[in-house]
Amino acid sequence: VKSTKKSYFGKRNAVESDDDYEGPLNLLTSKRPFKNPRYKSAKKNKNLKQILTMERDQVFALNIPTYENIECAPSVLPQKKYCDITGLDAKYTDPKTSLRYHNAEIYQFISTLGVPNVQAYLASRNAAVVLK
Repeated sequence: VKSTKKSYFGKRNAVESDDDYEGPLNLLTSKRPFKNPRYKSAKKNKNLKQILTMERDQVFALNIPTYENIECAPSVLPQKKYCDITGLDAKYTDPKTSLRYHNAEIYQFISTLGVPNVQAYLASRNAAVVLK
């Protein structure tokens, strides 16, 4: 009795004959399920620009929230502090100049700055501090 089942890994079973053996499975020549290469799925997501354009074209009542008229309460989280030199998260503040800095390397740079430069950095974040 011969088995019609073929081995996919190249090993021969005792019940298979020599003429039924085709070697290891080749994925390039094996048949795959049908898939149409021209099939395109419908786009499900829209970007903000598309949403705003659609909302401008439609007329909504004033009590319906949209992306343009949404209002929310102020945040209860503390405001984040950023380094005045690099823009990274500021973990430290220089007590002498009140400049915020990220690490020791930036602190060494701050210590070499003159008063006009420190005033310019403070003015960039609207910190009206007059140094003596």
